[in-house]
Amino acid sequence: MKLLTGWSRMTDVNSILNLTFGNREKLDLSVVLCTRNRLDEVIRFTKSLYNQIILPSQYVIVDSSDTPLIGNKLFVCIFNEMQNKIELHYIHSKPGLTKQRNIGVKKSRGDITYFFDDDIILEPEYLQIMDETFKNNPDYMGGMGALIGLSEQSYKGRIMNSFRRFFLLQHDYGNGKFQKSGFPRHPYGTNQFREVEVLGGCCCCYRKEVLNEFKFDENLTGYCYMEDVDFSRKVSYKYKLFYNPEAKVEHRHSSGGQKNTTENRKMYMLNHRYLFFKNFYSRNKLSVIPHWWSILGLIINSFIFESKEAQKGYIDGLKEFKKRKKEHLCN
Repeated sequence: MKLLTGWSRMTDVNSILNLTFGNREKLDLSVVLCTRNRLDEVIRFTKSLYNQIILPSQYVIVDSSDTPLIGNKLFVCIFNEMQNKIELHYIHSKPGLTKQRNIGVKKSRGDITYFFDDDIILEPEYLQIMDETFKNNPDYMGGMGALIGLSEQSYKGRIMNSFRRFFLLQHDYGNGKFQKSGFPRHPYGTNQFREVEVLGGCCCCYRKEVLNEFKFDENLTGYCYMEDVDFSRKVSYKYKLFYNPEAKVEHRHSSGGQKNTTENRKMYMLNHRYLFFKNFYSRNKLSVIPHWWSILGLIINSFIFESKEAQKGYIDGLKEFKKRKKEHLCN
């Protein structure tokens, strides 16, 4: 088995960049993939990364699997195929998406660092399109592409999206801006290049300067719901971000690694409340009114579209946040 750290990149990456972009400034690209107990997804993503028209200079895998992926022969075989073209780093860590992403950032050296979920499949031109966007728009400090298959909505989907808009919940087909409730209007499904305030964690990227200044919040534990919302909100208060629908990925949602429905919805509510007070309340205390409107919407949503387990989870999340807030005030 070959050691999967410290591989040097070949000069043919530079040749590809020169051929594509001439003498324009070259951007060093790093990819960070955080994963837990998803061998098949990691291999599938890695194959799509290897098929990119422009390869990254560096690929960092931060794995918190119960059994480290480095011990799997198929995993090692796939990465041995890449060793001559991409500098690869494998790190095994404790679980927690924000913790793992911060570890990946410390190892990353790229001018642009891309973060992907492990259940993503990249279109071959994804990195090329995003790279071109950054070169043509030096004032943009972060960005993301689009998800395949969201260009049209079913009748039920339109009803659900209208419900979520009415209660100021996060929803797709939006303008990429934040609502006063603390939830974003995701631009997924739209076909227009635009400046946005929120970047989805499944396929986002940032310039080195941003990652030197901001860190992912490790107070968000476990599955870390809305860590992407938190990070991009902090960044977009200061810098410009973009959404480019020409760069496409497929998101094959996997359930592995997430907890049961009750715990899942509890964490969702808990993080929504925490991030609202962290990022919004101090700037506009009256926004607590639309925030509570969104909480009402989540609970009603659980009765109409979800389950008893979801209902219990949301209520448990409210109780847990109240308990933690009281403990914080007493300390």
